[in-house]
Amino acid sequence: MRGRRIVGLEEAVHLVTDAPARLFGLRERGRIAPGYRADVVVFDPATVDAGPPRLVHDLPGDSVRMLADPIGVQRVMVNGVEIVRDGVATGATPGTVLRSGRDTDTVHTR
Repeated sequence: MRGRRIVGLEEAVHLVTDAPARLFGLRERGRIAPGYRADVVVFDPATVDAGPPRLVHDLPGDSVRMLADPIGVQRVMVNGVEIVRDGVATGATPGTVLRSGRDTDTVHTR
């Protein structure tokens, strides 16, 4: 989307944050608001991009996935913990797995 300038920067951020959170019914996710568990990405809008894609074999069973390194991302915070500083991963892993019913409004568990 960036290279073709299909949508503006604000709409692009919305499409990868709030829109999927609403689609999947994720509670208290997808936007910065009181009571929400926000993950925050700090980037330079003039340089944010993706590096060239490459295949990596780091999944169970040596399965392959495509990876493109981020460009222009200075900081990433997950649940208030810095996981990327000056474009380099800190090694912190504060995130949690979200569960249907427990963390969503669309599906309820018994």
